[in-house]
Amino acid sequence: MFRSVCKWVVFKWLYPVCYFFGRLRKIKPEKILFVENHADSLSDNFLLLKEFFEKKGYDIRIHYLRISSSGWGKIIKRSLGMIWDMSNAGCVFLNESNSLFGAFSFRRGTKLVQVWHACGAFKRWGYSVADKSFGEDQKELDTFLGHRNYDLVPVSGEKVCWAYEEAFGLKDRPGIVQALGVSRTDVYFDGDRIRQAYDRLKKLDFPLKGRKIILYAPTFRGEIRTAKAPEGLDYTKLSALKKEYVVFIKQHPFVKERTKLPRECRDYCFDVGNALSTEELLMVSDLLITDYSSVIFEYSLMERPMLFFAYDLEEYYDERGFYYPYREFVPGPVAETTEELLREIESTAEFDGNKVAAFRQDYMSGCDGHATERIANYVLDRQKAGG
Repeated sequence: MFRSVCKWVVFKWLYPVCYFFGRLRKIKPEKILFVENHADSLSDNFLLLKEFFEKKGYDIRIHYLRISSSGWGKIIKRSLGMIWDMSNAGCVFLNESNSLFGAFSFRRGTKLVQVWHACGAFKRWGYSVADKSFGEDQKELDTFLGHRNYDLVPVSGEKVCWAYEEAFGLKDRPGIVQALGVSRTDVYFDGDRIRQAYDRLKKLDFPLKGRKIILYAPTFRGEIRTAKAPEGLDYTKLSALKKEYVVFIKQHPFVKERTKLPRECRDYCFDVGNALSTEELLMVSDLLITDYSSVIFEYSLMERPMLFFAYDLEEYYDERGFYYPYREFVPGPVAETTEELLREIESTAEFDGNKVAAFRQDYMSGCDGHATERIANYVLDRQKAGG
């Protein structure tokens, strides 16, 4: 009860008052803010947009709220600083949900853009999981309308617009969600960046010895603050692959603990940590294994084989759920045990690229190497038009 009252006071009084006095200043159309909820460095979905606006001479401000790693006092202090800074900004970019941005009505001259941190629409979130164990309380979402001020939500393709409208409660605001593409996917169409990824790989101390690369990139389990890695894969049994493959393990950024690999696995299984970015790993990998991660949308741009290790599928269905029937939706075979996964890996020589190509066309049609420019120009055009 005390926590709820405090949140109400902060969101319904403190934050709006700060914004009210901040907006008394003259607006600065050239000021652009990027807001990170949890990360302490600028994430990949902001980098290309930041570069675009910097080249045009815009005043770039970055705010790190560190919500998942800080106490209430520090979060409120950082949030107030950010609110004051954005109260006379021309545009604010977000990549995650934060009810702070619904605590007051934005002034007309400021555009609020939610670029989201994932492509496509896979796991349910926002209003789609209201009142579920993973999601927020429906009443809480309605009280603190974090999405109500969005001017634009660019997404990866036309076929996922409906899911974002549902998740963000924007069904009654057509035109906010648009298939302009996802900025960070532009790197997959950049030949120089792809060559650099392979060059970085060669410089790292991984004993590839001509072997192909399997990338294992699962999503996390549990809540953000206590995110854990999945535990269903038996790495020792993957030794059957070690003559032909190495396995690179890339945990979700929310998972803080490194993978503990048995000693006998260390010549073919490697937790790559931050040695290579997720984008670089997707570029250089020959096969992707994941579970419920939206990384499948980006990997579909490579049109290479994908396998799905879903050992806890029924449990995950109950906790979170999906926007589409899982087995019909994913563009590759589903395995529930390590033995099944090994059999599917051995069958990838018969890979038919048509299913992945169709998946790419359905859910990534807006990602063609020019998404950053499209998103930025859309925002600038709206600013000029005053709409």
